[in-house]
Amino acid sequence: MMSEEIHTQGLLVVDRFQACAAAPDDLEAARLCDAALARLDELLRAAGES
Repeated sequence: MMSEEIHTQGLLVVDRFQACAAAPDDLEAARLCDAALARLDELLRAAGES
């Protein structure tokens, strides 16, 4: 289950980075990218602890 969630979050991070690349001045896109990265980090840390 965790692996699937990590995979899904990784795809979201890629999508968010693409949005940032398409609109580098969009602060909301940057905020969403940062939030997606933070969530992926949380998931990876939790997976490493188990």
